[in-house]
Amino acid sequence: MNTLHIEIIGNSNEDCRFLENNVLTAMVKLGITAHVNCIADAEEVKRRRLGCTPVLTINGRVVSQGQNISSRHIQTFLREATDVSQHGDFLSRMF
Repeated sequence: MNTLHIEIIGNSNEDCRFLENNVLTAMVKLGITAHVNCIADAEEVKRRRLGCTPVLTINGRVVSQGQNISSRHIQTFLREATDVSQHGDFLSRMF
């Protein structure tokens, strides 16, 4: 399985803290390891043209923006991401 890359992006540490905790909880519950990077920098948010924070990305794909989602909800995204990383994306599975 490929390593998942998760980013939590916010304007401040407070923006990121709650979401980071839920991401780590979801990872533990699913037994998943990933590279988790928290970016708490208003300039980086502006550079990436992100409107609402916090932002959660998995393997470069924005999966949540502007809300602190639950660990249960994050588990859904992680399951999907691990399935895609193991089996390829939809188009590659079709051909």
